[in-house]
Amino acid sequence: MTTEPEAKPEPVAIPLKIGELSLTDWPCPEDLLERKDEIENLSPVLLNAAAPLVFALDAPWGGGKTTFIKLWQHYLESKCGYTSLYLNAWESDFAEDPLLPVLATFDKWLKGNETTSEVKKSWEKVKTLAPSILKASAIAVTKIVTFGAVDADKITEQILAEATGKTAGNLVESFSQQQSAIKPFKKLVGKAMAALPKGQQNLIIFVDELDRCRPTYAVEMLERIKHLFEIERLVFVLSINRDQLSKSIQGLYGSSFDGDQYLKRFIDLDYQLRTPETGQYLKARLQQEDIEGYFNSRHQGNGEFDSLKDVLAVLIERFGYTLRDINQLVLRLRLILRSIPINKKLDPVVLSLMLILRKQNSDLYQQYIDDPSVTNEVIKFLMGDPENISNLPDHYGWIGGWMIQAASDHHGSFDKQTLIKSWQDQLGAIDDSDPRHYEISRLIKLAKDRTVDRWHNQRKLAFQRIELVEKIDVNQ
Repeated sequence: MTTEPEAKPEPVAIPLKIGELSLTDWPCPEDLLERKDEIENLSPVLLNAAAPLVFALDAPWGGGKTTFIKLWQHYLESKCGYTSLYLNAWESDFAEDPLLPVLATFDKWLKGNETTSEVKKSWEKVKTLAPSILKASAIAVTKIVTFGAVDADKITEQILAEATGKTAGNLVESFSQQQSAIKPFKKLVGKAMAALPKGQQNLIIFVDELDRCRPTYAVEMLERIKHLFEIERLVFVLSINRDQLSKSIQGLYGSSFDGDQYLKRFIDLDYQLRTPETGQYLKARLQQEDIEGYFNSRHQGNGEFDSLKDVLAVLIERFGYTLRDINQLVLRLRLILRSIPINKKLDPVVLSLMLILRKQNSDLYQQYIDDPSVTNEVIKFLMGDPENISNLPDHYGWIGGWMIQAASDHHGSFDKQTLIKSWQDQLGAIDDSDPRHYEISRLIKLAKDRTVDRWHNQRKLAFQRIELVEKIDVNQ
């Protein structure tokens, strides 16, 4: 008798990170959260506003701010023919002075465009003035970091002395020198606005992930924008979690310091990004070639895939998953699925429940693996305790019943009837008209149904695969 080898899915590369958006059309297929209207409504406001202006785009971590900005840039370029600049503050917070990455962003733009000789001349003067304004600790690397434009011979003796750590005159003179450089610096930067496309009033500069920076760097970035780039036709859009940033500032200056009031000194307008519909985003993230291909290749694939989507949608809402949380969850799921042959028995409900339980309550998760008698405790943790809530979530009975089925041991070492009896007692204590009655009845019926084969080893298989991917640090 020959044994058929296990069927293996066709190899499909799994992108481990959310890469650059392949932006083409407008509206974009990548606009999974339907941000189109927000972007189109905000654009004319900022492009035609009286500038200088600092605009804060506020949303929690994982709220989709970076994607929003990328879509916004694409809209400005593809539909409006307008120029905008992008700076990831977090990627540049190694710099001694935030002025350097801001200038480098300008420099990249101007070098990549046909500009008049006047603009080029003005910009070269800006780069020559920069060392006079930079912090002393940053001056020594100015020639490298500021695009190689600074001629050391033109830097004053005092600045060179500061760069090498030597005494260089009195501090009053040094301060006066900086002050005298700021006015012409701002005037010359303003002249660079002539490089904007005809018909574009303002230049929007997106500063992303400012709230992830070192608190000192974030504060310095705000101060540089306020004091050096308060220039006509310049609009800065800061991508922040305002609450988190204000707390970071408070931590920097002390518990009595009002971080939020401090931010108001630098921000003119504050926009709260619309809270996304996470269920919609989850389903969009699950529509991946490798995930769909895996389930399409299985005997009961379509039903399994639908079950997976329904269960995950319920749980991410219950636990308040951010978009970043969803990205991490989907990536872990993809890795697990690619490790399970298509002809191997799989319960996507049990798998998804355990995956989320592992994240939300690792102690209870370990108990569940070792001792199926805690299954009811797991159900109540994931879905809520009927004794404490009047309306049970959708699919409560379905999910709970499957969990009890997964606890069943065909070797007879564990009797699931003890789990079922607890629910029967709860059902007997409530009236037939109670909204909870239907879901609990459904749970009991499914848990008792011997035709529903959820097998004890499904739990073990899920455990093995989950522990494997949990050893991989997923950061998106």
